[in-house]
Amino acid sequence: MENIKSTFGLKVAILSISFLLMLRMTISPALAEIGKAFPALSQETLMFMVVMPSLVAIIVGFLAGIIAHKFKTKSILYTALVLFLIGGLGPFVLHDFKLIMVCRVILGAGTGLFLPFTAGLIATFFDGHERNHMIGLQSAAVGVGNIVTSLLAGLLAAIAWNMSFLIYAFAAITLLLVIIYIPEPPKHVDVEGKGKAVSVNKGVILVCVGILLYSIVYFAFFGYLAFVIDANGLGDSKAAGLATMLMTVGALCMGLLFSKFIRRMKNYTLFLSLLLNAVGFGILAFAHSLGAVFVGSIFVGLGFGLLMPYGTMRVNEAADRSSVNFANALFMTFINVGTAAAPKILVTIGQFFNNPNGQFIFQICSICLFIAAVVFLLVTIFCALRGQSPKAVVETR
Repeated sequence: MENIKSTFGLKVAILSISFLLMLRMTISPALAEIGKAFPALSQETLMFMVVMPSLVAIIVGFLAGIIAHKFKTKSILYTALVLFLIGGLGPFVLHDFKLIMVCRVILGAGTGLFLPFTAGLIATFFDGHERNHMIGLQSAAVGVGNIVTSLLAGLLAAIAWNMSFLIYAFAAITLLLVIIYIPEPPKHVDVEGKGKAVSVNKGVILVCVGILLYSIVYFAFFGYLAFVIDANGLGDSKAAGLATMLMTVGALCMGLLFSKFIRRMKNYTLFLSLLLNAVGFGILAFAHSLGAVFVGSIFVGLGFGLLMPYGTMRVNEAADRSSVNFANALFMTFINVGTAAAPKILVTIGQFFNNPNGQFIFQICSICLFIAAVVFLLVTIFCALRGQSPKAVVETR
């Protein structure tokens, strides 16, 4: 019974770290109120306040993956969560925007430090179907964190702009859970008894490049959705917010069902996830009613909720046991880089075709995703006929 309790506590503690993953972004509903408190600031500056932690997390997350095998995991997590609390809660008591931006940098550093461990700890402590189940739950935890904290940030900002930063107090609960329930993971050593150096292989690189390309396409949903709704006279920011929430709910549901899907669909999971995304963007590309936008958003969420844990599972399978944290850091870094580069790339595509309309961009995204789905379906069928898995084919090339 004690072992069951400790295992349950370990799972909750690991998932609570994932719950914090998107909190660096969920202050965005409070931007209007923050802008009223600092009227001299431009909208671009306020938006940069949201982006800043992600930019810092890209650099720190990559470095965290490198140092993960040199320092105790729990020491890194303690440091990360303390920085997260300081950077997150700091603006609650500060009224100087420059100091608030310093806090956002600290928040990004804390986020970057625990990024590799959101999936790395799952790979360390769980195997087989239980690992896949936890990876799915991790995706769901990110979605729940996104929904809950976005709503809370908006509600708290309505009381006072600085109260919106209280959402970062959730990290105190996570820190307590980490202290109580997460044991220090074992260090992997070589035959000489020395700690193994981190390394990456072709499989890890392939998954990371794939997720980078997907991140560019996926960002189009957030970058153009509000403009599409407005341009077609379908609603205002509330409608866009509801569509985004429905997308997140779709992702959350698929995360909860991920282990069942991977067990039944197996190597066809990637094809299904890409197809769901393609259908979602296709519906959005031709939507002329708010209902169609909502349906398209749900399909995008379902595809995202299946693809992200699938990518996490694949990168953990491909990585050497001693380099799991580094591989996950690389995985998250490629996601963040793809997201950061997406606006410029998508705008350039619109300019190249002389059509910056958001629904045209959605068409391009849908076509690219559909082509990718067909390619992976053919590869999977070809491998099945030869009695091989797609993973085995990749590893031999």
